[in-house]
Amino acid sequence: MTTQPDHHAQAAPRPATLHELRTALSRYGLPGDREQFEQALAAALDASPIGDLAAVTEVIATYRHRLALRTSPEAMASLAAPIGGQQWTPAADAFARLRTAGSDR
Repeated sequence: MTTQPDHHAQAAPRPATLHELRTALSRYGLPGDREQFEQALAAALDASPIGDLAAVTEVIATYRHRLALRTSPEAMASLAAPIGGQQWTPAADAFARLRTAGSDR
C-alpha cells in the first residue's frame, strides 16, 4: 500500500476590506460572482439612506459567506456527494448550471 500525500487545501483568508473581497471573488468565486457583487453593492448603496448602510453591510456579508463556502473543502465535498443514489455526470452538471443561470434572470 502506498502513502498518499495529504491534500487538505486551506480555505482562503476571510477578506477584511472591499478590495480584498473583490480580489477574492475574482480569484475564488464562480464566474459572474464579481460582477453580481458589484451590481448588488451599487444598488444597495444607491437605495440606502445617508448614515444607514445596513443594506450595504448585508450585501458584503452575503458575498463573504458565499466565498467562505466556495473555498471550504468540506462545503464543496458535501455538494459533490451523491444524493439519493444520483451519480454526477458532466451532462448533469451542465444542465444544473443552465437551470441556475436561467433562474437568476
